[in-house]
Amino acid sequence: MLQVLSSESAQQILSTLKAKPKTASEIAKSVDQSVQNVSYHLDRLCDAELITPTETWYSEKGTEMTVYALAADRLVVTFEDTTD
Repeated sequence: MLQVLSSESAQQILSTLKAKPKTASEIAKSVDQSVQNVSYHLDRLCDAELITPTETWYSEKGTEMTVYALAADRLVVTFEDTTD
């Protein structure tokens, strides 16, 4: 999870999703990146369970678009000393 979060692009995507769920193309516009780059990071963020697909929208042309949202309102990372 920390490896995914170390990416500035991933951080920007998470930040834009704080306001409301969005499609990949909406996110790409918000963070001024290509849809391909955003899609790569969306896959990684989904695998890390930081975001989740919430619904499907259809464009005027009938193209299926996945809508992404944050998986949780808050993420807390704690480190424990596991040595005895």
